Amino acid sequence: MVKLGHYYEGDKSCFRIYAPRKKTVEVELNNGKTKFSLTLNDDGYWTGSCNKLHEGSLYWIILDGERSYPDPASKYQPFGVHGGSMIVNPEKCDLSNWHGVKMEDAIIYELHIGTFTKEGTLKAAENKLKYLSDLGINVVELMPIAEFPGNYDWGYDGVFLYTLESSYGNYKDLKSFLDTAHNLGIAVINDVVYNHFGPEGNYAGFYAPYTKDADTPWGSAINFDASDCSGVRDFYLGNIEWWLRNIGFDGFRLDAWAMVQDCSKSRIQREICDLAHQIGKEEDRSILMIAEHLRNDRLVTSSCENGDDCDSQWVDDFGLAIRATLAPDTEDRLLKSFYPTPFKDIVTAFKQAYVLDGTRFNYAIEDYSGTKPEGVEPQQCVVYIQDHDMIGNRILGDRFIKTAGKDKALLATVALFASKNVPMLFMGEEYGEDNPFLFFESFSDPWLIEAVREGRKKEWQFSKIEPRDSHDVETFNDSRLDWEKLDNEENQNILKLYRKLIELKKQHMIGCAGENGLYQVDNDESTITISNGRSIVRLNFSNGVKTFPENDYDIVATSNCCNTKTEIQPFSAVVLACK
Repeated sequence: MVKLGHYYEGDKSCFRIYAPRKKTVEVELNNGKTKFSLTLNDDGYWTGSCNKLHEGSLYWIILDGERSYPDPASKYQPFGVHGGSMIVNPEKCDLSNWHGVKMEDAIIYELHIGTFTKEGTLKAAENKLKYLSDLGINVVELMPIAEFPGNYDWGYDGVFLYTLESSYGNYKDLKSFLDTAHNLGIAVINDVVYNHFGPEGNYAGFYAPYTKDADTPWGSAINFDASDCSGVRDFYLGNIEWWLRNIGFDGFRLDAWAMVQDCSKSRIQREICDLAHQIGKEEDRSILMIAEHLRNDRLVTSSCENGDDCDSQWVDDFGLAIRATLAPDTEDRLLKSFYPTPFKDIVTAFKQAYVLDGTRFNYAIEDYSGTKPEGVEPQQCVVYIQDHDMIGNRILGDRFIKTAGKDKALLATVALFASKNVPMLFMGEEYGEDNPFLFFESFSDPWLIEAVREGRKKEWQFSKIEPRDSHDVETFNDSRLDWEKLDNEENQNILKLYRKLIELKKQHMIGCAGENGLYQVDNDESTITISNGRSIVRLNFSNGVKTFPENDYDIVATSNCCNTKTEIQPFSAVVLACK
């Protein structure tokens, strides 16, 4: 791949800037005291070099002699999205004894660096990795860490995709985080946004047509197939190289993958996945490519000619069917597709993951999207009870345990691990965190701040509750995890259940297809029983005690201490294993 922005070659500092329609491109150094011109090549790139600049040097790019801009391929923006670009040369994490985690073995934990700890930094998060390892987590998924406006944001407003968010730390901190994770057997994947740029601080459009008019929730889409798209495609493929080859991440969560629009014969989606997997082969490690597609399209994980060849994709259906059953909310558009028979949809999700398979209207995206899941393997679907969207896009940002109560939340948890698909947790759920995870941002543009406020109010205009101000720093602060809850016996008991369920999942006692490929799902009007040859999982979705025949199995995990082998308490679950 081509090197972009600043890079070192021997004793030279080199620059390569994509700006095919510009007349002049210059590099500005030393606060404008030094400038030198780049030369336009036939491929639309401007290139040039100077004596080697030391790390920490700031530079700007001057377009057509009129104005200075940060470099779209900047590797560090210590003064924010409107500041100069800093020259860095990060050291890659140590991969000498690391081969990654296979998709079929993954236990995923989604976390947001800014709210995971009180400090909100990579250093502080690194100190929690041993805790995650003890829990049984082997894949950490970081919500986007690309530079965004201000000091707090979900991350999906990022505008410098090669740049580590400066409020989270520096590249030494990131290397230490990755090295510690790998030493504990944990893979780390990076949540990347390849479908749009954030609304503040995006200067890429001044260089080249990085976006095109399109119908997306965020306005313009990325230009992968229109005029002068070659350098744009290089930019995103280069981003894959940067985070994998230069930094050492173990893969990506691909945000809103269905909104990546490309009509080229060689689709960027497949090129991205092929490149990532090629790097994995070259470095002898598993690279995980997980799409947030949310259309239940089997081509996302297919290796056929028209497929994207992702390793897995998020599937909302499992969690939404459980939510619609245990905590019905007729105003929640995500749940609307699962009424009036959400319990039957849980059974379907256990059997094939896809519930919305093109035969039913999907109210969340207002179409009949979805395909039959023929050929989709269990590890090609990531399932969960909650993720950042399912919580943060609710008006109160309430977690499932807050919405439904502890009993129903733990029932849902046992169901999650009894699934044959790949489980994912959202940070804090493993000990019963009930602090909200709200939507927050720290834009600096007054017009944009007010537009977000008004947009949120409009979204919830039919609610009696007014949404929290996303720009208020207290909205961000209130979304932090409260680790002191682990001092409570009740939270410790929840944590013990999660640890046990993860242990059973890893031992292939629950969730997998067991001996002889057995995975049997039986149900009546309110209970589900799952057998896989090694264990029996009983799930009671009713408000009454359910009685089952005597058996020779022993209880190895239960969501309610009053459960027995034959009597399951209301809204609870038990795992029975062969003696």
